Amino acid sequence: MLNTLAEKIDPRWAAVVVVDMQNDFISPGGAWDRTGQDISMAQEALAGIVALIDRARDLQVPIAFIRSIYNGEDNRHLSDVYLHQARKHPSGRFIKVPVCVEGSWGWQLAAGLEPDRDDMVIAKHRYSAFHGTDLDARLRKRGIRTLLLTGVGTGVCVEATARQGFELDYYNVILTDCCGAYTRNDHEQALQRLNARFGEVARSGSVFSAWNNLKLKAD
Repeated sequence: MLNTLAEKIDPRWAAVVVVDMQNDFISPGGAWDRTGQDISMAQEALAGIVALIDRARDLQVPIAFIRSIYNGEDNRHLSDVYLHQARKHPSGRFIKVPVCVEGSWGWQLAAGLEPDRDDMVIAKHRYSAFHGTDLDARLRKRGIRTLLLTGVGTGVCVEATARQGFELDYYNVILTDCCGAYTRNDHEQALQRLNARFGEVARSGSVFSAWNNLKLKAD
């Protein structure tokens, strides 16, 4: 059993999971920005994730970029259930406003999040990064026990991934300053749910301190 934060995020069995940090969700001119969402928290999360990835690469901590593919010419990835739910929202996203069309600018990862050759890049079509993907198999192959969860939105795709990761027996560490929602209230409420039931909430600075201590001990 891994009890402390330092134990959980040991580079021997931790991985950084970056959920949906794509232009449509977080960048000026993306679908969320064009339909009136406040992307400022997502932009703050981007800066935190870039710093986290830099430190993780130094310690050879694996990184998994999760990238959604939703709309397309035939919308084959969107079920009638999904589209029915989308129609409830006045923004028109997924119906009138295409979201994460494969190959488009909106589908691309935001600037600063360029995957390296050894990184995992996972395509998904639902909220959870585990649903219908090989993420679990690829993590287990690397001996991963803990997920350092980052990305957007805190209460939707990050939370869905954390919930399913918990059911698959991964330790979750949700990094508050590396996640973003589109209102502060949504962000904070999601973090409360996640900390209570599905993992541990921490700031990236605590992770960096624990990694520094591990490195000092190794030296």
